[in-house]
Amino acid sequence: KQYFPNLIDGMWTLWICVTTAIYPDVMMPAYNQNRMSTFYFIFFMVVTYFFLMNVVLATVVNAYDNELDKRKTNLEEQSAANLKKAFKFMDVNREGAIDRETVMALFLILNEDFPEFRTIPGDEAALLFAVLDSDGSSFIEMDEFLEFGKVMLLEFERKAPHVTVIEKYLPWLYFTPCFQFFRKAIQSKGFEILVDVIVVFYAGMVAYSSYPYLLGKTDIVLNPRAFNGHIDTSWEKVDIGLITFYIWELVFKMIFRGWKQFSKSRRNMFDLTITTLAALSAFYVYTPTEYSNSLLIRYLVMARVLRIIRWWPVFQTIAGVATDVLARSVNLLLLLFCIAYFFADLGVQVFGGMITRDPNNPRAQILANSLFGQSHYWANNFNDMFGAMNVLFNLLVVNNWTECYAGFEAVVGDRWPRLYFLAFYIVGVVLANNLVIAFVINAFITEWRLRKEELSGDDINTQDAVIHGHVAELEASQVTGTQTNLSGRYTARLTHRGFREETDKLVLHNLLTQSYRASSGRKTQSVRDSPRRTSDTEASRRQSFMT
Repeated sequence: KQYFPNLIDGMWTLWICVTTAIYPDVMMPAYNQNRMSTFYFIFFMVVTYFFLMNVVLATVVNAYDNELDKRKTNLEEQSAANLKKAFKFMDVNREGAIDRETVMALFLILNEDFPEFRTIPGDEAALLFAVLDSDGSSFIEMDEFLEFGKVMLLEFERKAPHVTVIEKYLPWLYFTPCFQFFRKAIQSKGFEILVDVIVVFYAGMVAYSSYPYLLGKTDIVLNPRAFNGHIDTSWEKVDIGLITFYIWELVFKMIFRGWKQFSKSRRNMFDLTITTLAALSAFYVYTPTEYSNSLLIRYLVMARVLRIIRWWPVFQTIAGVATDVLARSVNLLLLLFCIAYFFADLGVQVFGGMITRDPNNPRAQILANSLFGQSHYWANNFNDMFGAMNVLFNLLVVNNWTECYAGFEAVVGDRWPRLYFLAFYIVGVVLANNLVIAFVINAFITEWRLRKEELSGDDINTQDAVIHGHVAELEASQVTGTQTNLSGRYTARLTHRGFREETDKLVLHNLLTQSYRASSGRKTQSVRDSPRRTSDTEASRRQSFMT
């Protein structure tokens, strides 16, 4: 009768069971008296929690996927329609093709009047036109122009001989045998292995010496000199020595490789971040302040051991995929935040000021005798937006949310606060939170598959470009059969384009492969051989387009 005194409370109890907040607490009174009663709860949980709730989740995810596909289709149709309108507008002579001059003018307009677009330099504009002109005819047909959106995702970078600051301004030093020997030694694989050995050995020693302390053994006596703000213990000297070694290591790497090449490596940036934090913590600990615990430095220096993750490529892939998926789930997380903010504001308006410890307020005594007060949940209230958002985050986690609602039910003296918590659970947990989980799982699996496909297999040679992974290398003089009047080698890669459905390698292959359509020859012949009208009408139309 504690959990099932009447029909309404019994239904509420079973709903709490579905959320798994206090299961099997609600079962134990009946189970202690009759063990056969467990079959009632097991049957209910199997039907509702293991089946119905998963059906709800699948329904929500399926509806989300269908809506996503519908929106994608609509966007593609709208994009194609807009590109067709733009093509007809630029095709002033109604020849079914637009020339190089018109497309380059379009790039100029994008640079000058549309700040939301990235700036397109002259050489990159020539390369973009060459990619767009997939049949090498120097004219753009309608079907080629429909690829304008994908082509604009390409970013090109000229491959030039890398020259460091030392090589540029101090060549007499750079080409000395001693400098070259030192440069090769620092950049060698053996040096990286040496750093890894030092990092792992230091982390092992710290873990071994700190193990009893981390287990919470109170009989461990720590050296009091480690907390006096002076470098006078062996561990502190080792810490400072390692920080100094790491700083010089990174300085030499930046000198020998240059900042541009150095910053391209995630490992280098991780080492730089950890070393910077360790150096700043040492400065903070050993300057006259109230905080002088050198253990902070030790644990920060030890954190550099995470660099050995590169030994296992699968972990690198997982970290890269997780980073990309997190960036792409921002919109759904913002949706979840907006839902929580709305309910938090509603909670402040409805329940604000009800939770109090004022001894002169009779509500304080009511709360003290409730499950809410006995669980010391006083700070979980709707007295302000910060507290309200914290309460709703606790509800998203689900566990022990019953203690929270019990306090508001006690001070109100009625059951209607349950409606608020029930509504947020359905909207915030069943719908929004499950959408976030489903999106992350789906995006992670898809991105994992695409990355495996990109890294596996041989390089693709399209005659004009060699594609490896998500980067293409090409000779700029001719791209997809189009002469660019450029020279040198360039690399091409796709910028961030949201949730991917095909590999960058495949997209680059499609964009950088010359097409030989049956219509291209006719188009080239008809456009090139037809007299180019230079009437005032054409000139005025072109001037209108430029304007």
